[in-house]
Amino acid sequence: MRTVLRLAAAVVGAGLLAACAGPGAPSGPPSPQDILGKPMHASNLKDAHFLVTGKFASAGGTVDLTGDGALVYKAPGAGRFEFQTTVAGQLVSFEDISINGTDYTRTVPGNGNGKWDARSSTSGLGPNSFTGTTGFKYIGEESLPNGKAWHARAKDKDGNTFDAWIRESDGYPLKYVITQQSNALTLTFDKYNSGESIVAPPASQVVQG
Repeated sequence: MRTVLRLAAAVVGAGLLAACAGPGAPSGPPSPQDILGKPMHASNLKDAHFLVTGKFASAGGTVDLTGDGALVYKAPGAGRFEFQTTVAGQLVSFEDISINGTDYTRTVPGNGNGKWDARSSTSGLGPNSFTGTTGFKYIGEESLPNGKAWHARAKDKDGNTFDAWIRESDGYPLKYVITQQSNALTLTFDKYNSGESIVAPPASQVVQG
């Protein structure tokens, strides 16, 4: 997840772009750790598609980002992410694929003649990006268009704060909001188990970073 935020910010900046109650009493909500882990343990969840919106700082102002992506929950787990924005009147697109411990990124226009840059990473986008490591907090229960959700907050392994809305009925993710300083990304999930498949780019299109 750090890679997505860092590279998105770089593209824009460069201009190229539960405790249980006693018997008979209603139980409280799960702990924030349990809430954030529910998508990983939802037995029927194979993949999830999301829409991306965001705002990133650029030369004293902000630019809007739009795009989409997906998470694949089947082992070994993977993620993909793409956004488009306009910087200084130029349309810029950024793509990221994270699979098997490698991040593949591509920015168009940019250096590399349209090829993918490959780097080993422990912070790539994937289902584990949203389980949290510190700063766990239960915010409350909220009703979203796709169902009632638990809202929890935490920090990832790189110290970025994120909020998660996890559907109570099945443990599916409904929304994530990732923040880093003045930059923010919102991932709103709209499809599940649609057969998403994430694979590495062809070797002929990859350069090692």
